[in-house]
Amino acid sequence: MLRLALVNMPFAAWNRPSFALGQLATVIRRELGSDVSVDVNYLNVDFAEYLGISAYESITEKLEHLHTGVGDWLFRQIAFPDADDNSDKYFRRFYRGDEWVELRDLIRERRAGLRQMCFDLIDRHRLAEADVVGFTSMFAQNGANIAMAQLIKERNPHVVTIMGGANCEVPMGAVLAERVPALDYVFSGPSLDTLVSFMKCRVDDRLDEADEIPGILSQRNCRDPRFRKSIGADHDIDDLLLPDYDSFFTALAEHPRLTETNPAGPTLFFETSRGCWWGERSHCTFCGLNGQSMNYRSMDPGKAVEQFNWLFGFASQCSSLYCTDNVLPRSYPREVLSRLSTPPDVSIYYEVKLPLSRSDMATMATAGVNIVQPGIEALATSTLKLMGKGTTVFQNLQFLKNCVEYGIEPDWNLLIGFPGEPASVYEKYRQDLPLLSHLPPPHGVYTVRFDRFSPYYNRREEYGLDLYPMDYYGLIYPFNGEDLADLAYFFADHSLAPYQINSAEHHDALRDLVAQWREAWQEHGGRPAPRELRLVEDGPDSWTIYDSRFDTLFTHRVDAATRELLRRLTSPVRRDQLLKGWSGGPDDLDRRLAWLREQGMLFTEGDRMLGLVLGEFEPGEESGPEPVAELRQLPLTVIQRPNQP
Repeated sequence: MLRLALVNMPFAAWNRPSFALGQLATVIRRELGSDVSVDVNYLNVDFAEYLGISAYESITEKLEHLHTGVGDWLFRQIAFPDADDNSDKYFRRFYRGDEWVELRDLIRERRAGLRQMCFDLIDRHRLAEADVVGFTSMFAQNGANIAMAQLIKERNPHVVTIMGGANCEVPMGAVLAERVPALDYVFSGPSLDTLVSFMKCRVDDRLDEADEIPGILSQRNCRDPRFRKSIGADHDIDDLLLPDYDSFFTALAEHPRLTETNPAGPTLFFETSRGCWWGERSHCTFCGLNGQSMNYRSMDPGKAVEQFNWLFGFASQCSSLYCTDNVLPRSYPREVLSRLSTPPDVSIYYEVKLPLSRSDMATMATAGVNIVQPGIEALATSTLKLMGKGTTVFQNLQFLKNCVEYGIEPDWNLLIGFPGEPASVYEKYRQDLPLLSHLPPPHGVYTVRFDRFSPYYNRREEYGLDLYPMDYYGLIYPFNGEDLADLAYFFADHSLAPYQINSAEHHDALRDLVAQWREAWQEHGGRPAPRELRLVEDGPDSWTIYDSRFDTLFTHRVDAATRELLRRLTSPVRRDQLLKGWSGGPDDLDRRLAWLREQGMLFTEGDRMLGLVLGEFEPGEESGPEPVAELRQLPLTVIQRPNQP
């Protein structure tokens, strides 16, 4: 029996198993049975303890570290032993200043012991005794993977080393196959079928035939255009391969000090679709997530329900389930989520495409889909058009309002710096953001990045972009410029265009506004205490608006006419549309609109308006539970302002 050792290296999150390796282990066991034994080794968990949980999670999760390449650079000297030590040059470029002293010292200290740490793990997991060692690579895993492959080869040159994952899709994988001798084979694109074919070749002692399999690259075929541009065949998404997660839980059990720092428990991945149904129609300009596989396919609803029920079996060990999908299948709220009996306290994370109906959001909330990545990205319709989003700022704001009502947490960022984005967008943001503190905030303000496979990259001349690999690549890989251009996934525009200057001038001010917004949503006593802007009925034909967005709770008594106006403002509307059927006439309408605008309760863009006040007057479907409308108790001074005119 041959042994296949699958390895998850830093800087994969230590508290999340590898969905890819879990599925690969399952399919190899099913297809090759007694010919091949498979084990999944979570060395990233060992490294998290070695580096320290705080530093490891910071490097794993924060964009500022992703954009310095520190996770890969840590392993440079092992991965490329003939390369010069460029530590001084690296730290002159990144992590300068007194605020980084502690991190710099930690990196230098731990980096010095990495080689011995790797050898200890090779021995503990018997990696040099395996017939084939396979690595998965996403984001900052290349450096660690190459380093470990290099050391395994030092121990036993006969071990066959392979690597696949998002970092290996061509042309990136072709460069790795050509320039990294420690990797015998690199898998480009989907690998469920190609790994089975590869292992059959290994079992039958005809490994030379692997060079003829599309999607598998080696030093022998990587310059052949047939293979340099190819990806592996896609596996049927309805072939439900339940991933091996037992190895992950075993690894966690061996590191109790890590699990003690994470009371929320681990997160398990699942898959119900591939590609992007919106991207097939309009590829968002900055998105490179799908590589060459944009075509959309979703799992049969019955299979999806079966997968969820299997995942629910881990509820005692894990309360967080996270999709690998780019977007929630459109039929799933009705055909899948409505059929789930999700255990209490289990949270399901999905990426979604706006707009979402209120009935779908109600179904999602009932099913435990209470964290979503909605792809908001901007609060200006002009910027959303630059992205090709197919949405408006009004749809984004309506969604955020509905999130409050249904208890769904949106996971989003405010992106700036899109080519063609004018300074006027940021100036309006500075006026509008303080009015939105009662709605769920973004994580932060970030400048858009140019990724391989995105329209910005593929049509860079059309957008006037002068793209080069981010400069940390040259500090990690001892490759020439042409190879770095084919290897890199992240790029920077060197044109110094007006859009870059505009975003740079406004970034810090917007960052501070979002920081204040987030501060208003910080945890207090274990529950969120956000600001409030809500209409509440407090008697027959009597309503009060409670407004605590500005650190003081103001109350405004309003009449039936203003309540009706707020109801009509729950959808974007023009003044002339409001005026139709308005019994009070134009002067009365203008007076009420002026009052709402003066109080910061109205969002406007162009000639359309949207009310920001929450309340039980939203239009929408009848199905689903009633929205949450409980007024939060806030420890604020109450000031009753004069009634609205």
